[in-house]
Amino acid sequence: MEITTRTVAPQPTIAARTTAPRDRIGDLFGRYLPEVAHEIADHGRQPAGPAYGRYHSTSDEEFDVEIGIPVNAPAANLRSIDEAERGELATSELPGGEIAVAVHEGPYDTLPQAFEAIERWIEEQGRGIAGPPWESYVVDTSEVDDPSQLRTEVCWPLE
Repeated sequence: MEITTRTVAPQPTIAARTTAPRDRIGDLFGRYLPEVAHEIADHGRQPAGPAYGRYHSTSDEEFDVEIGIPVNAPAANLRSIDEAERGELATSELPGGEIAVAVHEGPYDTLPQAFEAIERWIEEQGRGIAGPPWESYVVDTSEVDDPSQLRTEVCWPLE
């Protein structure tokens, strides 16, 4: 798996942050992404990139995940993700700066391998991690029926 770095600008988003058991993560995306899309339209905003899942913390049992979509401009009348209740739609931001990126092609259940590869690469490069990673769903299940055709970018902010 090829891992590269790129420099990105901060990206405003509309998202919800919640905690869920690992085996229910797909259900959360199915619930929140349509709500986020409706909220974007209601605020007169446009999607500015693929849907994402940002993993603030993980354990063997559950994820603390932010599920959202980048937008062309912040939504002024929503609370920030840090002030919002769990599951409430809010404004957020994918961080700017240098990120490590691994492109994963294939089913979502093999994504942990991409995370392991990128973590190992960061360590081998002598770099530090500057925040929680996210997955951007470049080609998702709404676009293809064959899971081998899914394309996900795993992004990790670097110090």
